[in-house]
Amino acid sequence: MSAADLPDFGAEPESSMARMVEIFDVRPDPVVPARYLGDSDGGTRRVVDGSQILGQSIVAAAKALPGRTVRTAHALFVSAADPDIPLDFTVTPIKTGRSFASATVTVRQELKVRTSCTVLLDNPQPDLIRSDEPAGLPVAGPDDAVPAAALPLPGREVRIVGSTDINDPGEVGPPVVDAWLRYDEVPARDELHRAVLAHFTGHLGISTALRPHPGIGTAQAHHTLSTAPMGISVTFHDPVKWDGWLRYHHEATYVGAGTAYIRGQVSTEGGRLIASFTQDAMIRAFDPGPVTEMPSEARL
Repeated sequence: MSAADLPDFGAEPESSMARMVEIFDVRPDPVVPARYLGDSDGGTRRVVDGSQILGQSIVAAAKALPGRTVRTAHALFVSAADPDIPLDFTVTPIKTGRSFASATVTVRQELKVRTSCTVLLDNPQPDLIRSDEPAGLPVAGPDDAVPAAALPLPGREVRIVGSTDINDPGEVGPPVVDAWLRYDEVPARDELHRAVLAHFTGHLGISTALRPHPGIGTAQAHHTLSTAPMGISVTFHDPVKWDGWLRYHHEATYVGAGTAYIRGQVSTEGGRLIASFTQDAMIRAFDPGPVTEMPSEARL
C-alpha cells in the first residue's frame, strides 16, 4: 500500500489561543455525572502545562456547580501529564451553601492522578468596601515593553518590561518581572474568562526566580536544570473583565532548597486589580545518577 492509499486522519490542530479556549471548555461525560473530558496542547514538548489543567479545572467546577462564580482555585501538579492522552476531570462537591460552594477536581489520565485542585465558588456581592491598587507601580506600559519572542502563541501578544530575552542565563536583573498580554479575542463566558486569566500564571514564575542569578536561566530548563511548577493558586477579584492589555506582575520572594515561591497580580492597563496568584516551583540540577567508585589508579 502506498502513502496515497492510507486514510487521511487530518493533521494535529496548530497551537493557537483559539485552540486553547476550546481546550479549556471541557466536555461533560455523557455517562458519568460530574465528570468532564478534555484534550491538551503540549506545543513542541511532551508535557502539559499545569496552568492549562488549572484552567480546565476551573471550567469543570463551574459547569458542575452552575449559578456560582469561581473565586479561588488551588492546584497541585502531582505528576506530569502526557498531551497525547485525554484528561478526565472528576468534580466532587465538598459543601454547597447558600453563598459559598467548594469542590475538589481530580484530574486523571488512564486512572493515574495528574493534578488535584480545590475550588471555592460563591455568588458575587456588591461592594461594602473596596481597595484594589496593584503592587509594583509605576511600571512601563506595553508600548515601552519588549515583545517576547520566546512565548509565541497565535492570538496572544506578550511583551516584557526591561527584558530582551527572559530565558537568557546571561540576562541578570531583580527577581521581578512585569509582562503585558493582549488577546485577539476574549471568550464571552465568565468561566472561560477565568481559565484564560489563570493560564498565564504558570509561564514566567520560574524565569522570575532565576533572573538574579548569573549563568542560570530558563533556556537551560529540561537540559541542565530540572524545573517545573508544582502548584499554582489563583484568586479572582470580581469583576473579571477587561478590554485591551493585561499586566502580570511577578515577584520571587524566596528561592532555595530546590524550590521557589513566586507571588503575582493581574491588573488591567487602567490599573484595576482583577486577580492574584502564587506559584510553588521546583528548581534543581539534574540527578547525575548513582556514584560509582573510581578505580584505585584514578584516585591518585
